[in-house]
Amino acid sequence: MSSRARAAGIGFVTLALLAGCGSHLSESELAASQGALSVPTAVAAAPGATEGQAAAAVPGAVDPGAQVPVAGTGTGTAGKPVAAAGNAPGKTTTDTVKVPGTGATVPVPSGPRDEIVMCSFGNSSGVLGAVTGPAPVANAAWASYINAKGGLAGHRIRMIIADTGGAAANAQAIAQKCVEQEKAVAFFNEYSFGELDGAIPYLKAKGVPVIGSIGGAVSSDHSIMVFNPMNGADVGQAWGFVNTVASQTDKKKLGVLYCQEASTCAQQISTFSKLLPYKGLNIVYKAQVSLVQPDYTAQLLQAKNAGAEVMVLLMDSASVGRIARNAAQQNFTPILAGTYNLGIQATLDQGPIVNGLILASRTPAYSTSPLLKDYRDSMAKYQPGKVTGDVGAGAFVVGALLEKYASTFLAKQTVTSKDFLDLLYSLKDEKLGGLLPGITFAKSDDRTQTNRCIAPVRLENGAFVQRGGFVCAPDWKPGT
Repeated sequence: MSSRARAAGIGFVTLALLAGCGSHLSESELAASQGALSVPTAVAAAPGATEGQAAAAVPGAVDPGAQVPVAGTGTGTAGKPVAAAGNAPGKTTTDTVKVPGTGATVPVPSGPRDEIVMCSFGNSSGVLGAVTGPAPVANAAWASYINAKGGLAGHRIRMIIADTGGAAANAQAIAQKCVEQEKAVAFFNEYSFGELDGAIPYLKAKGVPVIGSIGGAVSSDHSIMVFNPMNGADVGQAWGFVNTVASQTDKKKLGVLYCQEASTCAQQISTFSKLLPYKGLNIVYKAQVSLVQPDYTAQLLQAKNAGAEVMVLLMDSASVGRIARNAAQQNFTPILAGTYNLGIQATLDQGPIVNGLILASRTPAYSTSPLLKDYRDSMAKYQPGKVTGDVGAGAFVVGALLEKYASTFLAKQTVTSKDFLDLLYSLKDEKLGGLLPGITFAKSDDRTQTNRCIAPVRLENGAFVQRGGFVCAPDWKPGT
C-alpha cells in the first residue's frame, strides 16, 4: 500500500514529533530531536515520501503549508536511512543491561536500534476537544524531548496521534490500524472519553498496553491493558471531588452543575455522591446543564436558595467563567470547585473572576511546580504557543516512568509490547520523585486501587498553586 493510500485510509496523522509553525528550533536542533526530514504538510504523503512517512495536520497543532518533520523508517533525500536519534548511522557500540530479578548485567549491542512506534487517540472535536487540547500536543512534545536526549534506551520514538471524533468505532479502527499497519507496540496518554471502550477489547486480545490516560473514560480503570499511573477515572476521581473540598475549605453544603455533553459527567456525579456524607459534606442542589449554555443564572439562584456554599462544577473552562460571572451578578459568592480538566490555560484566561477556584490536580501543579519544569520547557521549545494543562503534564509523568526504567527493560534491538508490560508490572510503590504518591499496577481488570490521590490546587493571581501534598482516599495506601 502506498503512503498516500495509507494516510487516506487511516484518517489520522503520523506526528513524528511536531515542532509546529513558528518553532524556535534551529535545523540542527530539529534533526537531533526528531531524526526526520522536513516536508510540506499534507493530508496524504508528500510526493516522493517513502512508505510510513505520511503526514497531516492535527487541528491547532500545525498551520497548513508549514514545514513539519515527518517521522518514519524511510529514507532521507540522499536515500540514506534515517538513524535513531542519539546514534551515529552504522556505528555499533556496547551497553550493559541489568537482568530483572538477578542484579547481574550482560552486554548488549546498541545503536542504531529500531524505532518504537506509539499511538495516541482521543476526541479533539467540538467543546470536548477544548478539554483534551493539552494532551495531543504534549504527547508530541514529549516525543521530541525524549528523542533529543537519544530516545528511550537508544530507540527513537515515532508518535502517531488520531482524532476519534467522539466515536468508539473510530477508536477501535484506529487501534487496529496502528497495531497492524504501523506496528505500534504501545498507546501513549490516550485522551478519549467513552471512545476508549471501543478499542479495549482489541488491545486486550493483542496484548498492547495503553500507558497513561486523561481519565475521561471510566473504562480506563477497568481494564488490565490500561496502565494509568495518575488518579483513576472511577473511584479515584470520585474521591478527588470530595477531597478537593474537604482539604481546602470547611464548607459543607454543595451545589453541583454537571455537563450533558459527556456521559462521564453524570457517571462521576453518581459515584462521588455515594461517598457522602464524608466529613459532613452533602449535596443540597444538583442540575445537569450544557457546556454551551449562554447563561446559568436560573440554576445558580436555585442553588443559592438551597443554601449552597460550594459549587462543584463538572464543566469546561469557558462555562466556568460564565458561571462565575453569573454568580457575581446575583451577589452569590460560593467557593467554586472542580477537577483536573479545569487545570488548563483556558481557565486562567477567564481572568480574576475565577480567582479562588479550587481544584483536584492529578499531578503537582503543572504551571508552578519545579517537578514539571521539563513539561513547561518542552512545550515552549517544541510546541510554542500551544495550550498547556494538567492532561498535558500527565504525558510527562508517563514519559518519566518509561525513561526511568528504559535501560533495564528496553535496551535491546527491537522492543515489543511485552517489554513494556514487564516494565509496568515491575513498578512497586513508585513515587517518581514526588510526581506520584506511590503506585503499583495489579494484574487485574480492576485498577481502581492504583491511585486514589489528588494534589489540592487553588487558582491564585493567575496561576495554579499547590496547597500541600497528595491527599488520598481513606481506604487507599501506597503500593496497593
